Amino acid sequence: MNDTSPQETASGRFRIRRADRLRAQRVKRSYAVFRFWLYGMVGIFAEIFFYNFVRIARNVPLLEALVRFRWQVDERLPLNDIWDTPAIAAYGQCSLWMFAVYGIASLYFIEPAFRRLVRQHLLVRAAVYGVIILLFEGVSGMLLHGLTGYRIWYYADAGAILWGMTSLYILPIWMVTGLLTERIYRELMDPALLEAFESPLPSTEEETEASFQLIR
Repeated sequence: MNDTSPQETASGRFRIRRADRLRAQRVKRSYAVFRFWLYGMVGIFAEIFFYNFVRIARNVPLLEALVRFRWQVDERLPLNDIWDTPAIAAYGQCSLWMFAVYGIASLYFIEPAFRRLVRQHLLVRAAVYGVIILLFEGVSGMLLHGLTGYRIWYYADAGAILWGMTSLYILPIWMVTGLLTERIYRELMDPALLEAFESPLPSTEEETEASFQLIR
C-alpha cells in the first residue's frame, strides 16, 4: 500500500502528495456545502421565529425600540396580514429563496469577515457584520425582484434605504445576527468536529454500537 502521508525531503521541508491535496480539496468543498445547507436551514427557521419575536416585542416598551422597522411583502402576495395574527398562534412565514440568501450571506460574507476580524473587539465585529448584511439585503432584494417580478420583502418605514429593500432601523438586529452566525461558524471549525466529518461512517454493527457508546 502506498504511503500518502506528507514526507520530509532532504531540504527539511514537507512535501504533500498530490493525492492528499485532492482529498483535502474534496473535504473542503464538502464541508462548505454542509455549512451552506446548515446556514440556509437555520436562516429559514430564524425568519419564522423572527415574525413571532417582532409581534411580541412591539408590545414591550424596551424591545419596541428594536423593532420599529416595517418589514413587508409585495402587496400582490396576500401575506402581510400575518402581522395581525395572535402571538399565541405562533405563525411565521418564509420564502424558499431565503434559503440561498442566508446560505450565501453566511458562507461568502460573514465567514470571511470573521477570519479577517477575529482579533477585533466584539462590537467592531458586530458593526461590520451589521453593515455587510444590510448591504447584502438591499442588493439581494433587488436581484430577487428582478428575477421573480415580486418584492420578496421590502421596508415601509422612515429608515428604508437601498430601494426600500433594507432599513437602518433593522441594523441592530443584523448585528446580533452576524454574531450568532459567527458563533455557529466557530463551533463548526472545532478541530474535533472537522476530524469527525472527515472520518468514514460506521460500516459494521460493532462500529455503530461503539459510536452509540460515545454519545450515551
